[in-house]
Amino acid sequence: MKIALVTDTYFPRINGVSTSTQIFAEEFVKLGHEVHIYAPAFPNNIDETNGLKIYRFPSFYLFFDPEDRLGMPWKDKKLVQQFIDNKYDIVHTQTPFTIGGPAVKWARKSGAKVVHTYHTLFAAYVEHYLWFMPKALSVWYAKSASRRYCNACDLLITPSTEMRNVLLSYNVTKPVEVIPTGIRLDRFKDRDGERFRKMKGYKPEDQVVLFMGRVAEEKNIDFLMRVVHRLKPRVPNLQFLIAGEGAAKKHLEKMALDMGMNDYVHFAGYLSKEDWRDCYDGSDLFVFASITETQGLVVTEAMAAETPVVAVAEMGIKDVMASGRGGLTTKLDMDEFTEAVFRMLTDKALYAQKKSETLAEADKWSSTSMAKRMIEAYEKILKP
Repeated sequence: MKIALVTDTYFPRINGVSTSTQIFAEEFVKLGHEVHIYAPAFPNNIDETNGLKIYRFPSFYLFFDPEDRLGMPWKDKKLVQQFIDNKYDIVHTQTPFTIGGPAVKWARKSGAKVVHTYHTLFAAYVEHYLWFMPKALSVWYAKSASRRYCNACDLLITPSTEMRNVLLSYNVTKPVEVIPTGIRLDRFKDRDGERFRKMKGYKPEDQVVLFMGRVAEEKNIDFLMRVVHRLKPRVPNLQFLIAGEGAAKKHLEKMALDMGMNDYVHFAGYLSKEDWRDCYDGSDLFVFASITETQGLVVTEAMAAETPVVAVAEMGIKDVMASGRGGLTTKLDMDEFTEAVFRMLTDKALYAQKKSETLAEADKWSSTSMAKRMIEAYEKILKP
């Protein structure tokens, strides 16, 4: 099968869409398929292809979101024509913007079937990015645009059941399948959490609570900061590590300063692949409070490193942690979440039980299994 994966965000930009695109692409290649990725160019970037073919469109800087670039396919008509001439079986868009949007038309010209993964709950984010519009209008626009784009495709993929229900509520009429992004279990072999702890200066008795991900307002990290602030008097060795970068970082740094948390709140920024793996392993507990997360990839990654989780049971997290194994879930309630973290850090029997469950839970979400499910979905829409 010949597959084009089209995305408006890809490495070196680190986020869930980039990670999902790369994981599926590499797994498809392992399964014997030909895969091409189309994405925006980044200045001075050299792709680590890992056997993938990656094509970059010219792009420009976004002043309101400096980590991203917006692609300009109209500036490379030769690459657009190459896309059409390649006659892909499947064109799978990951985003609906300046590259993902036109790719639907390119696919139709070449006779390809179009699949789209609805990664992001845009209606929940628009007030942060379309701040100049009334909230009701921006939400209406996000829902309407989502419906139009999705109904122009042949098949839709959502990473969670909750997200599927959201699309159906928008009156999307095309078939929707739930296929989350799998995790690379092999990436967690030979992990060394002790090395990471020593590198960061943590003491053996420190209890390190981790958030890993994009440092953005919708991730609800300020909620986690308040939980940690509440717990510090009750858990004296508590340390909070925030790994990742994003637009909310300055706000959170100021918050830590204003609340007197600088001694026990640390910002790790982006991590190398080795440090990323060892950071999960070196942490005692992973915490997550986003209510817009479509699949909860970081939660499964934490469990792959045998790190138990406390998370708010919304959207994709509800699917990932449905069994109740590997950690605890709560409502978005400060008191309930605080007590769940406290129990995990102080009840040794509970902690040992949840830790013992993590690997089996992570194994359910392997990248190979999810890629096979995606190929089966492609094959269904290719049948005459």
